[in-house]
Amino acid sequence: MSTLMEMIDGLIHEADVAALPEWTGIPLGRPVFDYHHPDDLDAGWIRWIEVNGRFNCIFLSKMWHRSNTVPHTIVGAHSIDQYDVDLRCAAGLHDEHRATLGLGRICECVGGSLTQIICRECAWHHIGTEGECVEAWHDHAFPGWRNLPILPDALRGKMGGTKMTPKLEEWFEANYPASFRVPGAPILTQRGPYGTRAVIGYSPFGGYDISAPATGNEK
Repeated sequence: MSTLMEMIDGLIHEADVAALPEWTGIPLGRPVFDYHHPDDLDAGWIRWIEVNGRFNCIFLSKMWHRSNTVPHTIVGAHSIDQYDVDLRCAAGLHDEHRATLGLGRICECVGGSLTQIICRECAWHHIGTEGECVEAWHDHAFPGWRNLPILPDALRGKMGGTKMTPKLEEWFEANYPASFRVPGAPILTQRGPYGTRAVIGYSPFGGYDISAPATGNEK
């Protein structure tokens, strides 16, 4: 049962929402899949929170929100803005119904989560898993990156240092083209079977450290 203060807070919130200007931006309460400038996605996220509040907003809104792990980044003539969207049901809902009621999947959610990376300079974007988006962005901004030699483990170190040492610089100059020895450029490293997530800022050039499959071309 609502208390008097909760009722008053509710009335104040309703008045605040009614005073908001008319919304003419992206649809609220669902993800959009065509290209939108990051400013439009940010504005939609803010408006949803203004109307609905922050509590459980990532799950309830079903809207794109900025990634907590990848900041807005400018790389030469390109940029990175990464967003995520949660399309899942409440935690355990499907398993609970299957186990206790035998009803199987009874909701209509898509399930899972998606990532989007945007290059605002080119009005380019890609939607998929985080790994797929990172690779697609490099196809866009650094074509040919897939053919780079893999940095040897002996030079990379167990955790992957980000500092450019003399030995690293010598190896990159001998093995990486000049176009891949620029600020924001990626490197390929051999990792696995765990810890294979591409990590921004782990390249000595400030770009991504991307885990590459074993190809036999390590130098």
